[in-house]
Amino acid sequence: MSDNDDDLLILNGKRYWKQSRWSRDKKITVRTAARHRELGLPWLDWGGEVYIPELEGDAYIVSRVRRRNPPRRRRQAITAEIGAA
Repeated sequence: MSDNDDDLLILNGKRYWKQSRWSRDKKITVRTAARHRELGLPWLDWGGEVYIPELEGDAYIVSRVRRRNPPRRRRQAITAEIGAA
């Protein structure tokens, strides 16, 4: 994260990041963040800017992350009975 505090908003002790900054930090596009706002990503409209709450936004993204290549299931070891026939 850079030292630009213009992207940070603190309300009632909660930290909110501008959507552009938050999405950049998460390595997603602003358009993707906007789409996820429609799907349940918490957000706040403040002064014409969209802000994402730090903790709730991070929890939402973590809940949506999927592994790209799940580990393959390992084959069971062949038992001695099969080879003893």
